[in-house]
Amino acid sequence: MSLRHFTVACHVLLIITLAASVLTSATLLRAALALIVVLPLLLTLRGLAAGRRPIEQRLAVLLVPYVGGASVEVVAQSGAVPLLSVALLAAVLELGLLLALIRRPIARG
Repeated sequence: MSLRHFTVACHVLLIITLAASVLTSATLLRAALALIVVLPLLLTLRGLAAGRRPIEQRLAVLLVPYVGGASVEVVAQSGAVPLLSVALLAAVLELGLLLALIRRPIARG
């Protein structure tokens, strides 16, 4: 698997774990909140999979609040919500992978 595949896998894992952690009880309000939380990540998925460098750069900046928010929630709940811990790990790993992708030289055809 390539670096890009691992990055996309972390991105999908982050989307799934964030949505699942918000949808602990299935209500319309929680579904709307889950959509709001993951919508920016969903909008960047296609560009990330296609390897568009501007999307990768924007996504790296976008992940910072996700990492911060998830770390605050994990600490506030003393790690009692395993899905948030997984989301935090996925976000941090994805951020690191994105930085590696962004720093690679652009292949000239």
